[in-house]
Amino acid sequence: MTTTTSKRNKYVREIKPNWWQKIDFYKMYILRESTALPTIWFCIVLLYGFLCLGNGTFETSFVAFLKNPLVIILNVITMAGVVFNTITWYGLTPKALNLIYKNERLPQAVIKNLMWVITIAVSVLTLILVYI
Repeated sequence: MTTTTSKRNKYVREIKPNWWQKIDFYKMYILRESTALPTIWFCIVLLYGFLCLGNGTFETSFVAFLKNPLVIILNVITMAGVVFNTITWYGLTPKALNLIYKNERLPQAVIKNLMWVITIAVSVLTLILVYI
């Protein structure tokens, strides 16, 4: 058995760096996925807070760090990114989640609203526990 090789070049489709900028779905996808960057910042701040707590310098070092205007701006950006990610994720989850109740699929709106109710309840409970 002999194999023949083609003298033609294999077709390779060109992919430009801005491929995602042409379709709105991809723009939202890239924006949603880029919210991981502010999340990294939050993890670093949280780690620094734990280290300061362990060293006994929480009030002097960490609180002073949090009062820095640049840190406040970065934290506001992080919060906006987390809220945006939550809104888009809660919009996507009911499309992928297939919950069956009494042999019928739960409507997407019910799942989405239930997720928001749980989020708000946990947030309010956390605030109550913090301020007691």
